[in-house]
Amino acid sequence: MKAIRVFFIVGLGAAAVTSRSAAQIISETVDLAAVQKIRDEGMTRSRLDGLATYLTDVIGARLTNSPASRRANDWAAETFRSWGLANVRLEPWDSAFGRGWELVNYSGRIVEPGPKPLAAFPQAWSGSTMVKGRPGTVTCEAVVLDVRDSTDLAKYTGKLAGACVLRGAPRELAPEFNPAGRRFTLDELINPPPPTPPGGPGGPGGPGGPGNFQQAQRLNAMVTRLIRTEKPAAILQPSQWTYGMFLSGGHMDGRTARDSVYNPVPQLIVAHEQYGTMYRVARNGLPVRLEINLQTRFLDDNRFPTNVLAEIPGTDKADEVVMIGAHYDSWHSGTGATDNGAGSVVMMEAMRILKTVGLPMRRTVRIALWTGEEQGLIGSRTWVRMHRAELPKISAYLNVDNGTGKLRGIWDQSNSAAIPIFQQIFAPLQDLGVVVVSHGDTRGTDHLSFVGAGVPGFNFRQDPIEYGTRTHHSNVDTYERLVIEDLKQAATVVAWTAYALANRAEMMPRPTPPAPRSGS
Repeated sequence: MKAIRVFFIVGLGAAAVTSRSAAQIISETVDLAAVQKIRDEGMTRSRLDGLATYLTDVIGARLTNSPASRRANDWAAETFRSWGLANVRLEPWDSAFGRGWELVNYSGRIVEPGPKPLAAFPQAWSGSTMVKGRPGTVTCEAVVLDVRDSTDLAKYTGKLAGACVLRGAPRELAPEFNPAGRRFTLDELINPPPPTPPGGPGGPGGPGGPGNFQQAQRLNAMVTRLIRTEKPAAILQPSQWTYGMFLSGGHMDGRTARDSVYNPVPQLIVAHEQYGTMYRVARNGLPVRLEINLQTRFLDDNRFPTNVLAEIPGTDKADEVVMIGAHYDSWHSGTGATDNGAGSVVMMEAMRILKTVGLPMRRTVRIALWTGEEQGLIGSRTWVRMHRAELPKISAYLNVDNGTGKLRGIWDQSNSAAIPIFQQIFAPLQDLGVVVVSHGDTRGTDHLSFVGAGVPGFNFRQDPIEYGTRTHHSNVDTYERLVIEDLKQAATVVAWTAYALANRAEMMPRPTPPAPRSGS
């Protein structure tokens, strides 16, 4: 049997997420022969491992607009052309991001108390250590900078110049009595926890709420101005994770460093355990002395990063598009394997599968590999803004960006009309573990750029594996953390989903815009 018509009953019981008041029949055509061809190619003849190896081990970390990011873009475009994809292009942003940056060399050691290597990693867009105006090794005393409110600032004035500043207390991290789950249980899939309230765990006005966040931002800006004025030798901050993992990010002056030609204060993330030792010793008034040599390079040759795009043209509905995508950039301390090399090679492999099986698709299927996601979804937001006239012809955007785990389903992004469509499309994939379509929103990645512009945008649900406890933004985010069999499954699921959406009679239903708020 080549194709079946799947019927799904939608009512107000378990499927109360729909807005309709009466049960109705919703049907999708599921081409079982196409499912089997895509599964055979994706699960038995996968090239995903080779893609992942080259991207993570050879190209490595892909900080936005860094030399490695540019090499990765060129490699992806060359790979797409070798597969015979159409309209392959590196599309520059229409607005500047700023200078590129890369790490040249770092070494550090604790001199007192007791000599040992300093387990640390530079923050992105950090400057170089300087001695008499030239790059070199600085020797500095550690000074604790503990600012709880603006009244604390005065006591540090004139005391930070040339020092290695320990900025803030280390987090108290309890022992891991209960290991984190690596796979979703069925109950966790069916009954996910509610989304975090806007503003943080406490909601508006609570811990992490808007009021406290804005207050913390103002205080942080004051501390940054103090540091700029005092000109310490380096800033050291504790990693937010323990067991020697560096949870990396951007320099406190990263935006300014990208925009302006100057040498920011060197800033290092220090292993939680080692930072705690230095912090306690210095707080007790005993000497902590360090040697640090950090050399970095800024590149001002091109301030406009690019996104990578390619297509498989459709047939009778070729002017309509199904887009798949993932962010291609990463932070710099690991090799960006699970965040988000995994999602990137999944989407690349999905395109290869579709091209290789050669099944006709009515709509054009387009892949986009975004950069600048880690700095605020800049690459995808820029593309959506630059291509606003094309958005009505985009049926859906599919995104993968939650690590190396299997795809277990998808979020409807509060577009409840999409639920029965995905449920039927996923029906032939239940034996691969794709079992749920969840009502609600998932945040923090590139599908939001499309959702915000009124395009149906969706992020798949993935098994967590070690994403939130080991790999996300850390120095151990390397090839070793990839589960290749899971990623083969993910690429197969994406390929089938894109194929099914491309061949639907209708485009995906648009989300219902929120009701206008009444005046206050």
